[in-house]
Amino acid sequence: MKKLLFLSVVCAVLVLSVCLAANFSDVSGHWGEQYINSLADKGIINGYTDGTFKPNGTIKKGEFLKLVMTTFMPDFDWTQENVAYSHWASIYIETAMQKGVIDIDFVDESTVNDEITRGEVVNILGKCDIMIANEPQDGAQMELYDIDDLDDETFAMLSHCVAKGYIKGYEDLTFKPNKTLSRAEVATILYNYLNK
Repeated sequence: MKKLLFLSVVCAVLVLSVCLAANFSDVSGHWGEQYINSLADKGIINGYTDGTFKPNGTIKKGEFLKLVMTTFMPDFDWTQENVAYSHWASIYIETAMQKGVIDIDFVDESTVNDEITRGEVVNILGKCDIMIANEPQDGAQMELYDIDDLDDETFAMLSHCVAKGYIKGYEDLTFKPNKTLSRAEVATILYNYLNK
């Protein structure tokens, strides 16, 4: 009887796990599938109402701030109403400002759907790691050909993120700070943070 009860519980847990796992219709076989599904299972990312994730779609400022803030502040009550403006990402943006992660002029209602760049991503990610996760600032020797024109803050946050293993340059030894990122790329970066 005890064995039967134990097996029933195990089966129920396995069924529940399968049901809770992400089931996006467009990530099977994608290079980012593991990272996307891992973050979806943790409740950090979700897809669109049509059941897709759009892993190759470029990520917007509001979307990235939602992902990064929920990653670094998983216990925060994100259901709080924020009346800064009517966009769904307003609460994440306002909280990021309050935490010192972004400046007040980084994003507003008119730019929240603008694409975010790799330089902006490392700046935000590094600040979250230092200011929210209380990680000591780190630095790495970077042999990348296209980072000399970065401002001091972005350069320091890139060095921190590279040292921590959250992000890296391309095989041609460039970082491409002005390049946009796909949703799968961002899932990979946040996966790297969570599994550091």
